[in-house]
Amino acid sequence: MHDYPDVYADGYSLSFGPYGCTLTLLRSEPPLDAPGGHVPSEVVARVRLSAPLARAIADALSQAVSQIPTNGSAPAEGTEAGVRR
Repeated sequence: MHDYPDVYADGYSLSFGPYGCTLTLLRSEPPLDAPGGHVPSEVVARVRLSAPLARAIADALSQAVSQIPTNGSAPAEGTEAGVRR
């Protein structure tokens, strides 16, 4: 069985180039009484995607998020959408 990282993120950054994009996932640190209200974050993962894959993931995320109930309840546990192998 292959080992892969399992990370939690509560922020992201996207950057685009001529051949695709880079998705950087961030986890914020507990709030500090820092001047300006800046909350430091740590990079937990960086994924480089081809343009076609980035489009496919954006479409799948849009479709999946549109199915999340608006009453604040979570989707069914273990739900997966858009799995491509």
